[in-house]
Amino acid sequence: LPPSIEEITGEPRAAMQWMHYFCNVVQRYQVIIEGWPESIKFTNLSNVSSALPDLKMLERQWKSGATKWITIDD
Repeated sequence: LPPSIEEITGEPRAAMQWMHYFCNVVQRYQVIIEGWPESIKFTNLSNVSSALPDLKMLERQWKSGATKWITIDD
């Protein structure tokens, strides 16, 4: 598995924050999610009615490293 947000930031309390992703995740920790599938809206998955096959595909992408957290430069 690719590193989790906690592992890549070195912050044990780091967490994904959908509502304020840019301010509370990207700017704060200097990380982004790379490889998010275009077919799935980039939003809190608890608030969307995505089809199960889409969610399974996203899970496979995370597990394979196709979708992952990466660090960014300032």
